[in-house]
Amino acid sequence: MAIRIFYFGIAIFSVMMVILSVQTPYFSDFFKNEIDLAQTEMFDIIDYEVTEEKIIAKYEADKGVKYKDKDEFENFKGFILNKDTNHTLSSKKAIHKDDIIEFLGNAKYKNSDEINYISDEIFYNTKTKIATSNKPFILWQNENNVTGLTLKHDLNTKQTFATGVNGWFLRK
Repeated sequence: MAIRIFYFGIAIFSVMMVILSVQTPYFSDFFKNEIDLAQTEMFDIIDYEVTEEKIIAKYEADKGVKYKDKDEFENFKGFILNKDTNHTLSSKKAIHKDDIIEFLGNAKYKNSDEINYISDEIFYNTKTKIATSNKPFILWQNENNVTGLTLKHDLNTKQTFATGVNGWFLRK
């Protein structure tokens, strides 16, 4: 009797194993196509963006990792040379995806007109040349200071739009 019960248990186990082997495995979530593997890793990066006439930008980073759809950099610094104004953007981490560069951690912007701002996060659109921040920021030019909640700075028109603003201006 015990041998029959044992054989019956083995038969049920065998049938279940065949059924499970035909179905999608439970651990298929581990093999998703969205795994983000690094394609290239770089160190001590210096890159120049050039046109036929001149150098228009210089980018530096301590470390960079290239993925299929984005690039990530550590201790990033970008120098952009426009017609009449030089721009510098820097942060602890930068992510470049499509036309957007996202600056994370101690993100800073400054230009040759003495406009500076600091935020935890800055987004820079390379096509429209607009820098935005949806995190609290500090903006200053010379002795004048402004703090606020969100910021949008158009590098082409040199206009700045902000919300939740408090300002301190020095009159001479």
